[in-house]
Amino acid sequence: MKNNVNILKAIIIMIVAFLLGCNPNLSVEELSQISKNIDSISVEEARNVIISYTDSAQLRATIRVEILKRYPDESNPKLEMSQGVSAIFYDNIGDTTSVLTSKNATHFEKEDRIEIRDSVCVLNRNDEEIKTDELIWHKKKRRVTSNKSVSVKVRDEKIINAEGFESDEDFLNYKFTRVTGVIYLKEDLNDSK
Repeated sequence: MKNNVNILKAIIIMIVAFLLGCNPNLSVEELSQISKNIDSISVEEARNVIISYTDSAQLRATIRVEILKRYPDESNPKLEMSQGVSAIFYDNIGDTTSVLTSKNATHFEKEDRIEIRDSVCVLNRNDEEIKTDELIWHKKKRRVTSNKSVSVKVRDEKIINAEGFESDEDFLNYKFTRVTGVIYLKEDLNDSK
């Protein structure tokens, strides 16, 4: 894959050099800018990828992606993950704290931020299921947020519907911006007597 990208870049540079060969007034800076422009339109693609995120030499998450596209544009480098994304998050001793699935995600490399979108579902080790259309993982802050509608099923006890969500990376300590409703799934029949 990488060889194909490099060959394509070399061919484009040779064509540009040939076409501009009649103009001996091109400076090194102008040729460098042409090379940067070529990088900004190139795309690197890989399939069935596993990405490991570490912090202080400790594994924090493992992400599996069907299709990974890297856009090496210098001003806005990013990784696009599509056609299925799953992530496993780990605590300090390596135990699984939560599992996340979604259809798409984008990692903005300069900001170290991952936007996870479309049918996002998280199951944490407390047997709480979090569903939303979008989560934003701020890796430097080690926080996950959303401004979208969120639904949290707490075991088989209740479902909390809310607008806005903020959590730690493990999805164990979270809070809502505004709760819009709570549905209790089990009622104690003895309370009605």
